[in-house]
Amino acid sequence: MPPTQTQTQKRRRTGNHNEVDEHRRRRQSRRNNESDNSEASEDDQDGDVDMEKAGNGTEDQLVKKLVRYALACEYARIPIRRDGIRDKVLGSNARSFKRVFEESQAELQRIFGMEMLELPVKEKRTLREKQKANARKATSQTTASSRQYILVSTLPREYKSQSIVSPSRIPGTSEEAAYVGFYTMVVSLIVLNGGELSDTKLRRYLTRLNASQNLPMDKTDNVLHKIVRQGYVDKVIEKSDGDEDATTWCVGPRGKVEVPPESIAAVVTEVWGELPDDFSTKLQRSLNIQDPPFQVEDSIPEE
Repeated sequence: MPPTQTQTQKRRRTGNHNEVDEHRRRRQSRRNNESDNSEASEDDQDGDVDMEKAGNGTEDQLVKKLVRYALACEYARIPIRRDGIRDKVLGSNARSFKRVFEESQAELQRIFGMEMLELPVKEKRTLREKQKANARKATSQTTASSRQYILVSTLPREYKSQSIVSPSRIPGTSEEAAYVGFYTMVVSLIVLNGGELSDTKLRRYLTRLNASQNLPMDKTDNVLHKIVRQGYVDKVIEKSDGDEDATTWCVGPRGKVEVPPESIAAVVTEVWGELPDDFSTKLQRSLNIQDPPFQVEDSIPEE
């Protein structure tokens, strides 16, 4: 039986309503998707900004931390070790070593007038040490590096006078001045004796200087042990079968940096008093330097 006109009209109205509802659902779905995409895009942008800010903040903190670590090491006169920087400063940010190190150098120079300078590699003194070093050198093509640093002054020479760069107040100005003078004198004696000095000869020099009475901080042996521990000098003991062990004193890595030949020349010039005519020539030859005569205030040991 064919549908009546009323049934046909109802079907048409129902179909139209379904099409309208479907169109509304699709349009609403598009709006929701656009809204979700827009919010996601804004979240991504905010996330990028936050990560960038967090990265810069983290790097700034690492730079400050490395500066504090370097100052603390120098206060105790211990080397700033690269492994120590990685463990105590960088942590999980080890890949940022170069960038953090360079920025820390800039901060040290700008604020404190200092920079981190790599120490020379400690020399091999005994026969056994030299044999091991030669064997290692034969199997490796890389350049030896100490991986240790100390802080040195970057101030212009005119600012390195005693009136400006005075001894530290801790533990005491006079005690610190005596300590600096002692290790400078010991290093100077070793260098002027060809780079090595026997224990007997060093003791003789210290007796003439009345070191046991003039050192206010501690006994002479304790002070010698301290400057060995801090790297100003090396105490080399050669073991021998049956005979007495031979003890030799040499200049250590820190001593080479803090007490260069120019400083030794200034100390000798000050101590000598009235200088003979050929003094400068002989002194320069002994220290293997070619510079003109020195001024004491221009060449104080760096701290």
